[in-house]
Amino acid sequence: MLAALALAVGAAGCGGAAAEGAGAPGGAGSGRELTVGAVAAELEAMSGPLIEGREATFRDILADTVAKDAYLCLPSPRGVFHGDAPEGERRIAGMMPHYGLFFGPMSYLVRRRGGAWEVEARIAVDPPAGAGGRLELPDCGLAAALGGAIACRGTPYSRAGSTDACPGSGEFSASATPAAIRALLARWSAEVEGYWNRDARAFGLPVRYDFDFVLADEARGRSLRVDLSVPLSPTCGRTPYFSAMRAGWSLPVLAHEVGHVLGLLDEYEALSGIVGCYPKTPFPGAEISRMGLSMREQTRLLPVHHYLVLRRFFCREPASTDPYAGAIR
Repeated sequence: MLAALALAVGAAGCGGAAAEGAGAPGGAGSGRELTVGAVAAELEAMSGPLIEGREATFRDILADTVAKDAYLCLPSPRGVFHGDAPEGERRIAGMMPHYGLFFGPMSYLVRRRGGAWEVEARIAVDPPAGAGGRLELPDCGLAAALGGAIACRGTPYSRAGSTDACPGSGEFSASATPAAIRALLARWSAEVEGYWNRDARAFGLPVRYDFDFVLADEARGRSLRVDLSVPLSPTCGRTPYFSAMRAGWSLPVLAHEVGHVLGLLDEYEALSGIVGCYPKTPFPGAEISRMGLSMREQTRLLPVHHYLVLRRFFCREPASTDPYAGAIR
């Protein structure tokens, strides 16, 4: 599938400009640069039996993501997670190419403090225009916060057994009042990061994620750093993360979409699910991954995903915002 990229990055991406990243912000506390194969071997050891039989797919995902990234370095995963990295923080920002068709923004803050990592992302939304509309929801999770002022009939996404991002297994909605929108954003802020933190703990990785969903007007009024600013769509639908955050998306789907804000790519066949049916088809073996099968509660963010987010802390600042500039020579 993508094995040729692994060889190309291993041969080119770890020398030249990439090796110069030792003097980059964050330094090279993990030590020397590695090849893609050596990085993958360390990540496989951290992943344990969960990826047995799936190693080739996740090596390809690693190689493909690094090949498309303007941040050029391959530090040791053991060094990244458990090494003596210098304390400090760094804003990561740029673009990542999706399917070779469009570029999507990535932006987040990564901080090293007290021997552990913190990753922050803030997403600002503009509420739907007008008054009197409704917010489509994935379940009854806002019932308590809204005092029962919510339509809640049918089977929520978590029990529907569907792999559709918008399963249509019931009717869940609330009036699009300011109170409902605030409750929705508060729920997202409290629970979406939980998938990332759950999986980091499961693999013994010293990283904590903090995702904050805020109203755009409030972010501007408080001069908050914003990593992505998009409309809040009142419906559910299959649209790119940088076009809207959708009220009808489930928490697992939102955890997947935030992965794109952190610079991760989709792990399913590019043209699957476009004509006639859904869901998209994960790469063989990637059905266990949050980036491969987003809507399932039990899919995971693996060590490779946490590594791809954190490793940029050690890389030289890109000379270009073009993700392909210098990635493969």
